[in-house]
Amino acid sequence: MQRVKSKHKWHLRGLYLDSCNCDWGCPCQFNAKPTYGNCEGLSAIHISEGKYGNVKLDRLNFIFVASWPGAIHEGHGKASVYIDNKATDEQFDALSKIVTGEAKGSAFDVYGKTLDHFRQPKRAKMAFHANGIKSRVEAEGIGEAHLEPIKNPVTGKVHQVAIVQPKGFEATRLDMASSKLLLANDGLLNFKYEGTYGGVQKISWKGTGP
Repeated sequence: MQRVKSKHKWHLRGLYLDSCNCDWGCPCQFNAKPTYGNCEGLSAIHISEGKYGNVKLDRLNFIFVASWPGAIHEGHGKASVYIDNKATDEQFDALSKIVTGEAKGSAFDVYGKTLDHFRQPKRAKMAFHANGIKSRVEAEGIGEAHLEPIKNPVTGKVHQVAIVQPKGFEATRLDMASSKLLLANDGLLNFKYEGTYGGVQKISWKGTGP
């Protein structure tokens, strides 16, 4: 009798920082075309609590840098993935399965299908400063994204905006921000923007993997 390989259950909860070249709010959130025709950005996740099988993933970070020539759903994108260099070999392997979509249940199941070129995950020294719409992430030799509140152009006061998506595949609520700085230069992707789209969302993902 052939032995069936068991599946590993996994879950993670944390904060998802997103930053791209679109205007505030990002038309992609409304199934519209990107502001300037193409899409490129950097996303990062800080895991507050997580587990893959018996492997704990608490307090680790990972970064996804990507670019598409048009709207994301039209495909032909390319992306790099970087995992916290504090991760053990077991943790690195587990997070690699999640972020590449080999383990099902995350938003990367969707993104992975839109890519023509997907670099295998690498380690990188990184720091994620979780502070709501003032969060920021920096990765040595990779890039960074610094968020700040959107300001009212007349009064200068903080302009609070949130997008609610009851069936969102990333999260159901996205708190809007401005990207004070979005920078990537990892050898595959190279871009820099200021004052563009930014957002944070609390995520809770779970699934199964090999």
